[in-house]
Amino acid sequence: MKNLPIYGLALLALTACKVEPEEMKPVDKGPTEYEGYTLVWNDEFDDASISSLNWTYELGDGSDYGLAAGWGNEEEQIYTNSAENSFIENDGDEVSALVIVAKEESPGSYTSAKLTTQRLQSIRYGRVEARIKLPTDKGMWPAFWMLGDNIDQINWPGCGEIDIVELVGQEPNVIHGSVHYTDSTNRRSTFTTSQTLASGTFEEAYHDFRLDWTPESMIFSLDGVPYQTVPIGEDMKEFQRSFYLILNIAVGGNWPGSPDATTEFPQKMYVDYVRVYRQNGLNPPAAPALDIVEETIGVFIPPSKAQHPFNSKLGQFPEIALKSYGAGGEPTISSTAVAAEGDSALIFSYPGGGWGGGWFEMSTPMDMTAYAGGNIVFSLLQPADMATAELKLEAVGNSAAVFLIDYTPVALGNEYVQYTIPIADFVGLDLTRIRIPFALWNPKNAAGDYSVMDVHIDDIYWE
Repeated sequence: MKNLPIYGLALLALTACKVEPEEMKPVDKGPTEYEGYTLVWNDEFDDASISSLNWTYELGDGSDYGLAAGWGNEEEQIYTNSAENSFIENDGDEVSALVIVAKEESPGSYTSAKLTTQRLQSIRYGRVEARIKLPTDKGMWPAFWMLGDNIDQINWPGCGEIDIVELVGQEPNVIHGSVHYTDSTNRRSTFTTSQTLASGTFEEAYHDFRLDWTPESMIFSLDGVPYQTVPIGEDMKEFQRSFYLILNIAVGGNWPGSPDATTEFPQKMYVDYVRVYRQNGLNPPAAPALDIVEETIGVFIPPSKAQHPFNSKLGQFPEIALKSYGAGGEPTISSTAVAAEGDSALIFSYPGGGWGGGWFEMSTPMDMTAYAGGNIVFSLLQPADMATAELKLEAVGNSAAVFLIDYTPVALGNEYVQYTIPIADFVGLDLTRIRIPFALWNPKNAAGDYSVMDVHIDDIYWE
């Protein structure tokens, strides 16, 4: 089954006989019925093995999914489908549970598992809940969450993300419920709230994590008690479409940080059950059509203007788009006739006060391996107080950056200076699938601060 909304989802007929795993005993798993709701899909993890009708795996470090290694979050684990990283067993409390295991294979090298219902089970509105014990040591990042079914059509967060529960290991008694989406200004927007246990930690006992989702709102609950309500606004169309479920343990990353000497391995996440209910009487509106431009991060600049800073004679990057993005530091972009080559250039006007940048992106990646021994060349008319900036190139699946302070430009005699930077300095960049051939991020002054500055950019080419 693929991309079926919850209101049309039928229970799957299991073709295999149920087998009671050895030494597992039936226990009270809580109510499976709620007034006003109908159970439409569930996995109680009572069988001897993980159901391939319900779950599939994402594998590796994220690079096979168009992400930078580390799943876009600088995570340190490699996901596997090994029986050592995910299985069903008696958890010691007489509960038959799915177990996800994060292991240290060698110092600083970790494996884990990430299970999803992508292309198997799809949800649009209703009650979604799971009963879970979460690992809590330093560097652990377990989660029960959801992504939009259209993630293959649009980049995150335009697909939408709903984090029913996340935990970072250094806060063993705190969980977080969040949503991420692209707002009406083409920026990432987030609602997030934390909830703290009155006593104990989330690894000591099972807790119920629940999402109640309607066309109007999303309500997050811990053990049946709501702690966050997110209204679904007009610019949150992501949450009017269908999603799939995810269970995983990440290791390290930019939120929990790396494991340290206090972290013990293996770390385990126990999932007693996952259940999905339809709200009786709900007549959902039609899912809104996907508008790629509207729901993609970054302010779009017309392609005709995006060509202005590229060498006018070479025509290396036709049909390129230009975007601007940041956290208060995104530049506004304008044309200028003050050029280093040809009759036009662009001015990136950085407002200071936060990070930000502009990048040129191709709809179809290009094979640039012929330039492996060459350079990227570009000219800047840079303000006197600009000490450095980050030049970033990106391929499908990875990226690499250098800092201008590490290079000495050549003066061109027209106020511009020209940089020539070896492609080889962008270590690890996959030249077979270049998507962003130029991006300028985060110009800073000599004190290392973001400040207001106008940077003219022109005569970009690869040689």
